[in-house]
Amino acid sequence: MQKAAELFAELGDSVEAVKAHLATLDRDKLGGLIDRLPANLSAGSAEMVMLVLLDREIRSREPPGGNVLPFRADIE
Repeated sequence: MQKAAELFAELGDSVEAVKAHLATLDRDKLGGLIDRLPANLSAGSAEMVMLVLLDREIRSREPPGGNVLPFRADIE
């Protein structure tokens, strides 16, 4: 049981390190990483975790409200 706890702690540290690295990449590199992942991902696989992390990083950079630009009434 103690070994499992150690492995989970290491896994958590690794995921945090990957998240920190992804935060330093530009959007094109993030998209390139997504393109390099296999098309058929197994649930719970390392590749699926990477896809989720990439998706979250890209979405965190989107402006509030998605890709919709705000309407400006002061433009004539």
